[in-house]
Amino acid sequence: MKLRSVNPSNYRVLGEVDVSTPDEIAGKVRLARAAQREWAALGVANRVKILRKAVAEFSEKKSEFALLETREMGRPIKESLAVFEKTLAFPDWYFDNAEKYLGPETTYESETEIHQVYREPIGVAAVIIPWNYPVRNFIVATFQSLISGNAIVLKHSEEVPLCGKLIEDVMTRHLPPGVFSEVYGPGDVGRTLVEQDVDLLSFIGSTRTGKLLYEIAGKKFFKAVMEMGGSAPGIVFEDADVDAAVKSICNFRLVNAGQNCVGLKRLIVHESGFEEVLGRLATAFAAKKIGTAEKESTELGPLVAKRQLDLLVSQVEDAIQKGAKVAVGGNSLESAMGGAFHQPTILTGISSEMRVWKEEVFGPVLPVAIFSNDEEAINLANDTVYGLGAYVYTTSPERASKVAKQLETGAVSVNGTTCVTPWNPFGGYKNSGMGREHGKYGFHELTQLKVIARPK
Repeated sequence: MKLRSVNPSNYRVLGEVDVSTPDEIAGKVRLARAAQREWAALGVANRVKILRKAVAEFSEKKSEFALLETREMGRPIKESLAVFEKTLAFPDWYFDNAEKYLGPETTYESETEIHQVYREPIGVAAVIIPWNYPVRNFIVATFQSLISGNAIVLKHSEEVPLCGKLIEDVMTRHLPPGVFSEVYGPGDVGRTLVEQDVDLLSFIGSTRTGKLLYEIAGKKFFKAVMEMGGSAPGIVFEDADVDAAVKSICNFRLVNAGQNCVGLKRLIVHESGFEEVLGRLATAFAAKKIGTAEKESTELGPLVAKRQLDLLVSQVEDAIQKGAKVAVGGNSLESAMGGAFHQPTILTGISSEMRVWKEEVFGPVLPVAIFSNDEEAINLANDTVYGLGAYVYTTSPERASKVAKQLETGAVSVNGTTCVTPWNPFGGYKNSGMGREHGKYGFHELTQLKVIARPK
């Protein structure tokens, strides 16, 4: 059975890969199990040395990876190149700080004895990641785990199988056999992988899929680290710097055509500035240059696939049927442009029963609501089953701090400051997942503790 890769800019087939069979999946897990102990025995410094060589090749192949991401999932080429450059900062930070955060910690010491806590690898990790940031998701989900001494069997998204193949080609050229491998196919391949003899599940993806996989992990009683869906609110207070806020909102909503887990997906604006903010946003949205992803001039490319476009269209239609008004955009551009394109869209007159408010919206659509006071803004922001990120716009540090502490979310950006860095923990409250990636927190999630108490 073959898995086809399709260019969302024009629906042309780019290539295909073989779907992994159950026997192939089981075989790769067995190889990972056999290789993991020797990988762990190398020690942190030696593992980092090997992985640095792999990252050096990724850097050399920057243009190749960026172009493939652009063709497979539709991110504009300029954006793909910029994202790739920023992505390489993540493994560099992991490498530079691994020994510090994975080294033994002395918890007690006297003249006669010493107690130390060691962090050891968990074993074989099943890693499942989505398509929206093909290389970055791979780096985030695997490198801290590999540095920690775990072996990895990765299932990348069925939407970007050629990116997956190129990643596997680079990684297996540098790592010992079995330490890293990939399986390919749709969702049932991921399920089959998690059903194998693995010790850890690392998952990035939708809440629905994450919960199904977590049931398997729970029954088998192994750990799961999960980054799932988000519907991040943005709150624009009456004292906000409107120019800066509008620029930030456009970026956090429209980057990657709105296909960003922690992207700003619901906007809540104080009534006193609503019309001004709405007007400026509408102008900015309408000015975006929409085009095929490979064009240098393109600012907004297609969605990843027709199925994603169809989902977005149904969410917008639901809102309009329930009374929402279209401030700008509102339509699919599939017929006009021959790919999975949608206009940048702003909706007003939003109510809580609309799907654009209740569901995660993965596309260039922004629902905008009005608030009268701080308490109402916080209640609207928290009116979601998700809690991955939030955005606050105000010139008052006191208000920013007070509001941020009341938001039910794993990260809060104030006035456009970026939260997602290699050193900060990243993950969510509620249905946005469990556990954290990045920083010392990511290393700690992917290891298990052992106390050794001994005489001196």
